[in-house]
Amino acid sequence: MRKKNSTGTSAAAIAAAAQALGRPLPPSYAAWLLDNNGRALGALTLFPVYDADNPRKTWESIDRHYREGWQAWLDNFAGSGIDHASLLPFAQFGTGDYYCFDYAQSGPSGEPVVVLWSHETGTTSTVAPDFSAFLALPGRPG
Repeated sequence: MRKKNSTGTSAAAIAAAAQALGRPLPPSYAAWLLDNNGRALGALTLFPVYDADNPRKTWESIDRHYREGWQAWLDNFAGSGIDHASLLPFAQFGTGDYYCFDYAQSGPSGEPVVVLWSHETGTTSTVAPDFSAFLALPGRPG
């Protein structure tokens, strides 16, 4: 059931985003979105899933970022030999770096690990074994 506040979303909106992205969202991220869709973590904005019940707050959705901003950054690395196909950005950090789920690596929970992708090098560094661990990081930016 949907929360009756300014954040949160429905399972249907999460499923629609996963379908548009062509991959399932990690369960801990999906659970967080149910109560926190469109909410920031301090200065760090996590991309929401688009929700027709709250279009103004969710317009800059994970799907929109993936199709537009992320793809524009990846164009800078065309021909570099770096494969970004396993990455799904869920938050932008700084002036172009992204926190991403890396579907090529699973943590102990079975979910994709969280990596920080550098817009300068196109490379990643592991940040957390899954989204739940990312939320619990003491030095997490934001």
